[in-house]
Amino acid sequence: MLTREQKHAQSEQLKDALNGVSMLFLLDNTGLNVNQVNQLRSEIRKTEGTYKVVKNSVVRLAVEGTALEVISPHMTGPKTLAFTSGDGVALAKVLKTFIKTHPALSLEKAYLDGQLLDAVDAAKIADLPSREELISKLLYMLQSPIRRLAVALNTPVQKLASVMGQIAESRES
Repeated sequence: MLTREQKHAQSEQLKDALNGVSMLFLLDNTGLNVNQVNQLRSEIRKTEGTYKVVKNSVVRLAVEGTALEVISPHMTGPKTLAFTSGDGVALAKVLKTFIKTHPALSLEKAYLDGQLLDAVDAAKIADLPSREELISKLLYMLQSPIRRLAVALNTPVQKLASVMGQIAESRES
């Protein structure tokens, strides 16, 4: 059992870790063994995310007075946190893939930019394209009109050069 000072220290560390978080998943963690948890942590680290098993009272203290306070009422039973300040979609994809093969872990809630989402909406986040995919699509869409304009402007010049070449050939013959 943690002393009050230890809980306070842990809550301050967690508060610092949660500062600037863009996406947080609240997971129901019953039945995973140590190897499975280590495997999940390893996969989450690849997305620059964090997986923490923390006492509910420590989480409540850490989120008190912050935007994340909306998760406090849901901190009952064995819960874990997975969060990132980076690409939340990548984290969601890792969690969804892991949950498919390990049904002992389940999504409860998700926090996304000030909004608390239920499990169904949290799972839908994994189906979104990644940040890199969205940026590449945006760049393609921005580049497409410019490319078409360049082709349209270049076509008359190509035709003129072709006609001039044919005229030159006919004069030489």
